[in-house]
Order: sequence, then structure tokens, then C-alpha cells
Amino acid sequence: MPADQATCTATVVERTPDAVVVSNLGVASYVLAGVADRDRNFYLWGSMGSTTATGVGVAHGTSEQVTVLAGDGSLTMSLGVLSTVATADQPNLTVVCFDNGIYGTTGGQPTPEIDFTAAAEAQGLPATSVETNEAFADAYDDAVARDGPSLIECSVEPTGPDSRPTFDYPQIPRRVRDSLTE
Repeated sequence: MPADQATCTATVVERTPDAVVVSNLGVASYVLAGVADRDRNFYLWGSMGSTTATGVGVAHGTSEQVTVLAGDGSLTMSLGVLSTVATADQPNLTVVCFDNGIYGTTGGQPTPEIDFTAAAEAQGLPATSVETNEAFADAYDDAVARDGPSLIECSVEPTGPDSRPTFDYPQIPRRVRDSLTE
């Protein structure tokens, strides 16, 4: 049975409560908002495919842990960014790709079958693939403890949470920035 995206997202928030969590538009942000709406949640509305690149930039500007929550559809749109993650070599960056096999936000169209772990490793980025909540928790602990970026590919069932983060677009990055400078 695949992992549960909400449980894995809760693990991220519980294990790294001070982390900036950058989530792609749609399901990843809906789930994150449902787990915990925190000042350090960086919801990206209207920016499918740019979540990981945004995470690299945030990680470059802070010494705090930065965790990217991307969907397989979003990461497919910017797969080459994994090379940037590897080259930037930010020690405080972890990329999580929740692979549910569909574009969950745009109607459930199937996504291409991509081995994100192999793609990351081919670009010089350490990566692991997990399929259970327990394996995700272990992989996340290992990723955060390492002195360099990595990717966790996590197989999950599609989900459609009711929660939604704020639509106050200017406020989202402002509150993240303010939480990092307090």
C-alpha cells in the first residue's frame, strides 16, 4: 500500500518544525495547509513546475532547513532543476516528490511514468524511493541529517483534501520572510 501524503507531510512538519516548507500549487499545498498552516509554509499558487527552483533560492538565503513538497506532475515540468539542486549543493535542502501518478490539481490526467530517483542520481543528486509512511519518516530523517541536498520520491495514493491555504498572494512570501528575520 502506498504511503499517505498527509501523514508524510505531517512527518515533515513534526520532524523539522522550523523548516521553510515550499509546496507546489494544488494538492501539495492543500495537504500542507490541512496539516498545519504555519508562517514558514511557502505555498506557491499559479506556479506549477517552479517549486523546486524556488526552494533552491530560499535555501540559498537561509541556514534553516528548507523542504520542497512537489508533486510528480510539477516536477515533471522542470525535471532539469534537479541538476541545479545538485550543483547548488545547499546542505539545508530536501526535495520530496509525491508521486501519485496523476496531475491531481488539473483533473486527474495521468502523468508520465518517470523514475525520479534514477533521474536525480543521474544528475548527481542523492535520492531514495519509498512506499510507506515509516520508510518516508526514516528517509526524511536521513535526508535532513546529511550535509547536502537530496530527493525523496514517495509513492502515494491520489488525495483530494478540502483544506485550502490563503489566497493572499503577497502575504505568503512576506510572512515566510518575516518568520526568517524575527
